[in-house]
Amino acid sequence: MENVEQKDNTKKRLILASLIIVMSIIIIGISVSYAYYLNTVEEVNPGNQGTNITSGELTMNFTTERLINASGASLINDNDVLTEGDYTAFSVTLPADADAATATYNLFLTELTISDNLKSPYVKWALYDGAGTSEIASGDFASATTGTNLALQNGISINKGETASYRLYIWLSNDPDVNQIELLNGSLSAKVGFRATTN
Repeated sequence: MENVEQKDNTKKRLILASLIIVMSIIIIGISVSYAYYLNTVEEVNPGNQGTNITSGELTMNFTTERLINASGASLINDNDVLTEGDYTAFSVTLPADADAATATYNLFLTELTISDNLKSPYVKWALYDGAGTSEIASGDFASATTGTNLALQNGISINKGETASYRLYIWLSNDPDVNQIELLNGSLSAKVGFRATTN
């Protein structure tokens, strides 16, 4: 009788030990899988400081940060912006294996946050080609509103296999005949965005 009870207890212990081992293996497996997914997150293009963004078959690629922060900028003469101004560099590509032969897209600033004192004709932007030699479009932030988009250029066409490169400058425009002290204590931040449009 005692042997039967001992055998039953031994059997129960074996089953309990087996369950503990199986549960441990399952928990370890889940933990390892979770850690694997956490540790395999990669930047889309590690060679860039920014990110890649896609719209349809078009890809926007940033070679500098996507976030533009013009807070604390100094006054620059308009003629010196290419040599003294900071810029955001990016490109738009329609891949060679795209279904469409051509595409059209719009460029804009999004997630715009601007203090009231920088809503001024002296806070300017200019969109140039990637080499910084040819101005494509320009404007100012006089009518900018926090939380809205600001159009940079609409209806840009691109062919399959092409890449269009850009530089976007934002600066405080110096006017020696105007007191501009109020421009030096403002904040402006935005991100460059783009949207493919139908042909």
